[in-house]
Amino acid sequence: MAKNYMGIDVHKKYCVFSEIDADGNVLRRGQFCNKLDEVSNFASSLSSSVHLVLEPVLNYHWLLDQFEPFCGSVHLATPYKVRIIAESKCKTDRYDSLMLAELLRVNFLPESYLAPKDIRILRELLRQRFHLVKNRTRLKNRIRYLLFLNGTVLKVADVSSPKARKEINLLYLSSHVRESIMQCLTLIRQLNEIIKPLEVKILESSQDIEDVQLLMTIPGVGYLLAAVIYAEVSDITRFKSRKAFASYTGLIPSMHSSGEKEVYGGITRLGSRPLRMALVEVAIKVVRYSQSLNQLYMRIQYRQNVQKARVAVARKLSLVIYAMLKNREVFRK
Repeated sequence: MAKNYMGIDVHKKYCVFSEIDADGNVLRRGQFCNKLDEVSNFASSLSSSVHLVLEPVLNYHWLLDQFEPFCGSVHLATPYKVRIIAESKCKTDRYDSLMLAELLRVNFLPESYLAPKDIRILRELLRQRFHLVKNRTRLKNRIRYLLFLNGTVLKVADVSSPKARKEINLLYLSSHVRESIMQCLTLIRQLNEIIKPLEVKILESSQDIEDVQLLMTIPGVGYLLAAVIYAEVSDITRFKSRKAFASYTGLIPSMHSSGEKEVYGGITRLGSRPLRMALVEVAIKVVRYSQSLNQLYMRIQYRQNVQKARVAVARKLSLVIYAMLKNREVFRK
């Protein structure tokens, strides 16, 4: 069966597509709105001979779920690498979609990893929990701020705990300030009622996974952090080396080289943001238990600052985690 190649340029409200044959001849072009009926109609026009490529932007997961059953294969392009390869002074949506199809046709497409559906679902569960916890933290900070404005600082670690509530009830506060604090506490309680069953669902989805069990041998790593790292890594064998994995975390320093001069800057921040945040969180905890990582932390902190020391430990951890998952080994202090 002859192969056709289709590139889709995804936008917030619409998508632009170009389809070409094996010789690069344009077969059809057009666009459709990002609405269920139009996307479904377009998906039904595909066939198993069509090999489709799009960039992982905006609502691409939903689009992939619609297209995947109808076409021969789906591919994700790495956005910044495509821009480097296909930079043009004449840049339009039609050109972008055609260029994606052409790169796939000539087997020169820089591809992003497309995780299996079960991994994508786990990622969404973890990211939903992250946003809920973030909102809960904002509410707790709001309570501390309101108390600070009224000359009070609670000594308890959790301002929503029963002990903190008792202390707040004993404070002399104006009625509107007390009402604001009570509103925050109510919202925190409601968020707790949502977050707890969500965490149970995440545990049920990940507790029997061998990679998660291996990651939990790292001191300070519970099932939630282990699940985040596992979900973002998915398959460690897709990284050809530990340096490639470290690059995926975005924790390596950027470098500008000209002639014999090399200048290192801040970290690249490319790759998976949730993974990067998880590694930094693990770095804060693991230095209490690992002598070698603690020595690295103290050395960088002495020479520079705490933030750079944490990033350095997180970067080292990425190399350790690569070896753990690659060689199926537990963490060694």
